[in-house]
Amino acid sequence: MRFLSIAVAAVSLVAGSAAFAQQKDIPQDLLDLDYQRCMKDCEPGFGAATCKPLCECTVAEFNKRLDFSAYLDLSAQLSRNELSPNNRELLDGVANYCASQLEKSGVQVGGPTAGASDQ
Repeated sequence: MRFLSIAVAAVSLVAGSAAFAQQKDIPQDLLDLDYQRCMKDCEPGFGAATCKPLCECTVAEFNKRLDFSAYLDLSAQLSRNELSPNNRELLDGVANYCASQLEKSGVQVGGPTAGASDQ
């Protein structure tokens, strides 16, 4: 599913020291970076009108569903291109949830839009 790849792209590849990784909340600057990466990967195929709410939802779900340690673990797995079954399920769940939220709000999902990136 293409939205899964967008969700995967949204997770930044971060490395943290042991002390940094012990905090519970995901730092906002990392969530902001994930949002920017999501938009960069999404906009060429779907346009800003679809990508803005999709990326906002994706990042918000990461923040709700993961503590910082789990977020770092997911990031490390993505950097190795090796996802555990639990993290695959998490990404599938986030992608499906966010796609359904967009559809409920009337945002068209699932295909490229004409002039998607307004280049």
